[in-house]
Amino acid sequence: MLSIDINITELAILLSILLRLSIILFMLPIFSSAGVPATLKVLIVTSFSVMLFPVIRQNIQPIPLEFASLALVVIGELIYGILFSLSMLLILSAFELAGDLIGFQMGFGFAQTADPLTGARFNVLSVWTQLLATMIFLSVNGHHVVLKVLVESFTTIPIGSFALDSGLFAKMLLLSGMLFILAIKLAAPVLAVLILTHVGLGLMSKFAPQINIHATSFPITITIGIIFFGLTLSLWGEIGVESFDRLFHFLHNLSQ
Repeated sequence: MLSIDINITELAILLSILLRLSIILFMLPIFSSAGVPATLKVLIVTSFSVMLFPVIRQNIQPIPLEFASLALVVIGELIYGILFSLSMLLILSAFELAGDLIGFQMGFGFAQTADPLTGARFNVLSVWTQLLATMIFLSVNGHHVVLKVLVESFTTIPIGSFALDSGLFAKMLLLSGMLFILAIKLAAPVLAVLILTHVGLGLMSKFAPQINIHATSFPITITIGIIFFGLTLSLWGEIGVESFDRLFHFLHNLSQ
């Protein structure tokens, strides 16, 4: 007769790894998308947990199975996972906001589509810039950095021991401010050109009122916006790499 012995301690250690990985990966901007099937998310988290178990099990404390202690552990892991995921979302949202500002000035306010990450409706250009940010993130091996920080966090921050302090709170506020600073920095060159274009169209309507500016302005602003947006893509790449470097530095500090 086949008998299976289950080591409760080993199982509790595996559940500790599974708890942190599942909370963080399910809230990461890329994995939190409704377009990623829930079954795939579960398979990825379970696979990572099983692969990491023999590597880091000696540094992991078993998760408590009592309800009160388990609730405190889950709350601490939720706070850590929210800050971890929110820091990445702020940088990606800055690109999205920049694209939204440019698209609105170009006349794309009427052309909207569903955002694959949040399900909200944004103009076409903002969704494209968000995909551009994702490609920059992958090109600088950001996914490797995230996985490395996650693995190291099991040693530096034991399960359930994460706590906020004033220094971390101040760094989070500083990173939140980058959302608007980065968006304006990315969109500023194209916005300046589009503002000058609108000024020129306004002067044209003043001196030639017989021209229907509303009918002719959209093709002009869209064409000029696309041209100058393409010319500034190299700038977007440089600023994106710099921003993700700051993000990686913040993630390392968060997991210390």
